[in-house]
Amino acid sequence: MVIVKHCPNCGNEITDEGEFCTECGYNLLDNSPRIIRATKDEKGFFDNLVEKTSFPVMVFAFVIFGIFLFVGALFWSSFMSNGSLDLLTYLMLTVVFAVFFGGIFVGYKGCVDKSYVMPNFALYSGSIYAVVLCGIGLIFTFLMGILSALSSAFSSMSSSSPYGSSYQPTTPNYVPNMDLSGVFKIILFILLIPVAAYFGVYLGYILKENI
Repeated sequence: MVIVKHCPNCGNEITDEGEFCTECGYNLLDNSPRIIRATKDEKGFFDNLVEKTSFPVMVFAFVIFGIFLFVGALFWSSFMSNGSLDLLTYLMLTVVFAVFFGGIFVGYKGCVDKSYVMPNFALYSGSIYAVVLCGIGLIFTFLMGILSALSSAFSSMSSSSPYGSSYQPTTPNYVPNMDLSGVFKIILFILLIPVAAYFGVYLGYILKENI
């Protein structure tokens, strides 16, 4: 097992006997007893997630996400108004648009080097999924509550009708057709969120390195 040294401040690998860390400038001689000795593969995924991500960056990323959600809604609504987009495509493009620009902020402000890209992408995309699923869950719960209330109201009305509660009007059998295009768009939407998040974070890192 190869033993290597790491800077106690930023975790950068120390390859020489210099006085300062080449990555963050930390004084290694004054704090030499604190130098961490570990193998390169000792830290797990969640350790990197904690060490290489920032809660304030994620909070501001969601502020950027909200701003571009509004901007994207204005932009894509112009295409929907002239019939170029349907409602589901409009929602998908608006959310993916906002995810991408929020990811750029995460990459620009949260990635010190390339090793920070994946932890920040994982936390950002996971947070986006949590927000989207919670939003869908709240909408579903609200709609189910309304439908249950309406069903209860209509059942009480039918029980008081002159035909009696046993009366059931005859209706022709109807078998709804499954909209495969809608199912495909939902699957595409689920897949596009991490893609947009990754390219946004990576582009933000590239911009930070070159600007």
